[in-house]
Amino acid sequence: MWPALYAAFIWEVSMNIFFKRIIAISPLLLSSALYASETASETEAIKLDAVTTSGIKDADWKPYASMLKGMDAYEKFKYHAPTAPLKFIIRPEKGRALIPGLALRIEDEGSSIAVPIAEDGTFVLPRDQALADKKAELVLNKPKGYRWSARILSANSSENAWRMGDMRLQCEVMVAINKDSLSFLARTALLAIDPCRSSLIHLVRELPHKSNELIAVYAGKREKVELSEDKGKIYFRIPLDNDKYPDDTLFEIQYPDQTAAK
Repeated sequence: MWPALYAAFIWEVSMNIFFKRIIAISPLLLSSALYASETASETEAIKLDAVTTSGIKDADWKPYASMLKGMDAYEKFKYHAPTAPLKFIIRPEKGRALIPGLALRIEDEGSSIAVPIAEDGTFVLPRDQALADKKAELVLNKPKGYRWSARILSANSSENAWRMGDMRLQCEVMVAINKDSLSFLARTALLAIDPCRSSLIHLVRELPHKSNELIAVYAGKREKVELSEDKGKIYFRIPLDNDKYPDDTLFEIQYPDQTAAK
């Protein structure tokens, strides 16, 4: 499975200390939910009882109307990744494994619609403007400690090859979903800088465990990408603002045995 990330789009409280330039509103715009690196062999399971309990509304889950705005952004900016479907993914915090038994619903005061969650944690939201108009909410039966994000994967993306256009589209979707939760001033500042193309915003991805190099492949070229390290983890700043990387650019993850063979 394509690994998700720890630190792109921190819509929560934590910020990576190596962000070099960041605007004041960015902690509200970025979230560790977007990506979460994990492999099945290295994760710790969270125990979760079979679900018959009532749902719990969590502040991390946005109103259904906000999720629809993300779906609208997906349609608007789909040219970045025309073959990639829009899915969402739910992950436990701290790299733990997803345990069967989660149940997600769209609820308003008079109705409830089940949203199936696949074994890999992905789900697809239906489009229902009537539910949005009724101020419906996404409700998950869960303990604390789960986060969600949009997931954009083109056919040529893989566990070890990240596509630039996928990351650009994912950024647009997440900004559209989260902007309504900002204050008026923060939202105005956000829209003024175009965060998915601005050098003022630094979004990062964590490389998988044991990888040591990242190669940008585009226009017949192969270029080594500058990485950052913090607390033993290696990060890649997503170059959303750099037009030299077309949407079809692949960032290939390298491991010691590959780099030693060069």
